Amino acid sequence: MIFRIRYDATREALCHPGNADDFFQIGTPQDDTALCAEMSRLAYVKEEGRLAEYLGRAGFSKGQALGYGRNGTQVFIATARGGGFTVVAFRGTEPNDPSDLFDDAEFLLTQWCDAKGCGALGKVHEGFARAAHQEGVFGRVMAYLNALPRDHRVLITGHSLGAALATLLASWVPSAHLFTFGSPRVGNAAFAATMDGRIATRYVNCCDLVTQVPPEGPLGYAHVGKLSYIDRNGTMLLSAPSEAVMLEDEAKAQVEFLRYALVRGTVYSRALADHAPINYLSGVMGLRE
Repeated sequence: MIFRIRYDATREALCHPGNADDFFQIGTPQDDTALCAEMSRLAYVKEEGRLAEYLGRAGFSKGQALGYGRNGTQVFIATARGGGFTVVAFRGTEPNDPSDLFDDAEFLLTQWCDAKGCGALGKVHEGFARAAHQEGVFGRVMAYLNALPRDHRVLITGHSLGAALATLLASWVPSAHLFTFGSPRVGNAAFAATMDGRIATRYVNCCDLVTQVPPEGPLGYAHVGKLSYIDRNGTMLLSAPSEAVMLEDEAKAQVEFLRYALVRGTVYSRALADHAPINYLSGVMGLRE
């Protein structure tokens, strides 16, 4: 029997993904995309003990956990027990964390510099930049990564706000592979251009509203990385379809979502439901039911 993951339109899946207990329930994903999708969902777990337990299920050891036990930026670093590669995963927005909401809302652009604080890398979202430097988080992550062997492979990932922070960190680590899920736009075109040539993939789940903000508009926001689109049926399209095809798919998805409209505990729009981390996981793993 093939394991399937049911599409989840509940408020719990969207707002409190860290309350789940089904992380890595079918073992460790064998490809980087699926592994990072699950790691980005796992980043929402708030308790270090639970985090270590779930990482153990996947054959990983916790290297560092920053921001746990308080509001604000939260990230963990985990290394495969067999060695060879490390994952850095940032937590996304928590609705009950005011600092996250303030970070999301401060969308004016500010200068972003390299890890040494001297080279300009374009301009980025002011709130995301502040979250990156909160409690010296980025500096502490970089100290950990700089101590790894030079041939060590590093994957950087996150969902939502976590995807934005992952993108900013990846701008400091040219050799890292970046995988983002439900990412907002992070910076301007100049910042996006500094990421050209990097291994960076941005996953968008059909109607996900967060991937459409901040608008490109007068501030010049632009997305980072190669687009990989998950259609309304949960099929991941490695080659991005045209804008017209995506708009048609999204319109059909919104109509089909009406069957959830009167179900207790669900969100009211697919534009929100598609943002839930579990719905990204089911899409990239090809297990959507």
